[in-house]
Amino acid sequence: MRKSNYLFIFLIVFFVNINYLSADQTIVNNDSAKSLIPMGIEFNIDVLNRENIEDIQVKFKVQGRKSFQYEYLDLDNYSNGESLKYFFSTEQSSRYIPPGSKLTYFFEVFFKDGSSYKTEKKEQTFLDSRFKWEKVEGDIVTIYYHGPVSRRAKKMLEACEESVNKISRLLGVEENEKISVMMYNNYSEMFDVVVKKSETQASSLITEGQAFATENVVLVDGGSRSALGVSTHEITHVIVARASKSSYLGVPLWLNEGLAEYGNIEQDQGYERYLEWAIDTGRLFPFSSLNRFPGNPNLTLVAYGQSKSFVEFLINNFPEGSMIKLMDEISDKKSIDDSFISSFGFSLKDLEAQWKEELGISIFDNKDDLSGSSNINKESKGSCSGGAMRFEVSSLLLLIFAYFVKKVMNISKLRQKIRFL
Repeated sequence: MRKSNYLFIFLIVFFVNINYLSADQTIVNNDSAKSLIPMGIEFNIDVLNRENIEDIQVKFKVQGRKSFQYEYLDLDNYSNGESLKYFFSTEQSSRYIPPGSKLTYFFEVFFKDGSSYKTEKKEQTFLDSRFKWEKVEGDIVTIYYHGPVSRRAKKMLEACEESVNKISRLLGVEENEKISVMMYNNYSEMFDVVVKKSETQASSLITEGQAFATENVVLVDGGSRSALGVSTHEITHVIVARASKSSYLGVPLWLNEGLAEYGNIEQDQGYERYLEWAIDTGRLFPFSSLNRFPGNPNLTLVAYGQSKSFVEFLINNFPEGSMIKLMDEISDKKSIDDSFISSFGFSLKDLEAQWKEELGISIFDNKDDLSGSSNINKESKGSCSGGAMRFEVSSLLLLIFAYFVKKVMNISKLRQKIRFL
């Protein structure tokens, strides 16, 4: 008789638990997320009955980032039959999510009795909501575009796939996740989604491209005449991050930018001219000081030029696999000097001397090399964003200056002629 009572109680508990679980699962009618980028992301959940619910959280993680973050939905003004919404603003720098990012999200419903229920995890790529996007896909790269520019998008896809394969072989990256390239048609379209370092930068610099290595996203102005070069430069930053694994911040800025220019399939000769100018005027920087690039536009271009030249020197003059070894050493969080000695057999300073010798620079000609932060005006972290633009603006300023000099000279000559007459 006692055994029968135990069995009866067990069956009651068992069926109650099944019914309760089933009720939990059916309390959520639907859940979704909608891109409102550049403003943010809207999460929605439909629940059948609010009565027994204590709280609801939306939990989400951007692909590439380490952890989920969560936000509570406002239940106070909820009435049955309405969708519950949570708007996550992405306009602040601390909450920024680049368009093209893939998110995993789910909801967790907390009941008043202390139990909870989680919805199924969903993955979704969030694009810029202002445009109707189409895409072309390769093995690794997906180009998102809008408007009648499919041929341009296909050309960019070919260029990016070529660059990714080239740099992956160079740095030993064997497995590549998908990379999203958001191709805008002009800078005004892209302005609201790029990260600006300051109000000054926002008002005075045109950013042609930005890489977000953690999120596997590249933004590029596809209407720029240097669009293929910018896109392949930026996408190389993503591969460098993968090659250096968790020590991406340990990659010196000059090395990161030098590799990015090596991956650029449309390299601009402007950097070489600035390098020549720096050599002739003694304005080269020691690479040990180029973890930051100077704020002065001309010296920034010198930094890019010598970084590009030095990386090419390392690739062309040392055994294949040296760069792979260097990335492995950096990944192991060794010092830069130890990493170079282990990978190339020489310290960074010795390699720099060899590079200068190949360029025909005597060490006695470079006593005035710029070194230390005291010689770098308004240092910046040196994001490559807008690097191609800076050369164009600098060149434009030189042309304007030359125009006015010529004009003044012509006026002077005219006055002399008048005076002579």
